[in-house]
Amino acid sequence: MADLAPTVDRPGVHVAKTARDFPATGSYACRCGVSGRATGDDNVRDLVAEWIDHRNTCLHR
Repeated sequence: MADLAPTVDRPGVHVAKTARDFPATGSYACRCGVSGRATGDDNVRDLVAEWIDHRNTCLHR
């Protein structure tokens, strides 16, 4: 799964939830160097919203 993780060279967002009873995990990276990580369903939901906001305003998209 490590090769699915976003990097500055391969920007994007990755979300995983291995099982219903386990917390979601997520990460994102942008070409500009901004990145984020989160664990927990609510935190990952917030992370995705943060990524969308960043992607819509970043000049390096």
